[in-house]
Amino acid sequence: MSEMKDITIEMLHHNEAIWELYLANRAEQQTFDFYEDMKPFVDGVKETCDAWLALVIPWVNTARPTYLGQAQLQQVADNIQMIAVSAFNGKSFYKHFNDHYQSVEYTLKRVLEKAP
Repeated sequence: MSEMKDITIEMLHHNEAIWELYLANRAEQQTFDFYEDMKPFVDGVKETCDAWLALVIPWVNTARPTYLGQAQLQQVADNIQMIAVSAFNGKSFYKHFNDHYQSVEYTLKRVLEKAP
């Protein structure tokens, strides 16, 4: 499997972990330590996003797959980082959070389908 597909799968795993964390916090508000819990989690997501963008943007600009563009990929990275932070607050608006989660998942799956 290509490096781009591997990191896209890792992004999908991050997205699922974020969703599970959000649902757990919605059910029962947990307290988190910013430096021990939240910061390492969010930083890990950001590192993966940066590595993913470094691979996928040149590919999209060269291969020009249908329904995938550079702005859309940047939006995925922005959205997953935003919900990574919001997941620690179970009081985040469900519909808004769910829309971002599903949007990220949809685009990542399109990348997997079209990636070499």
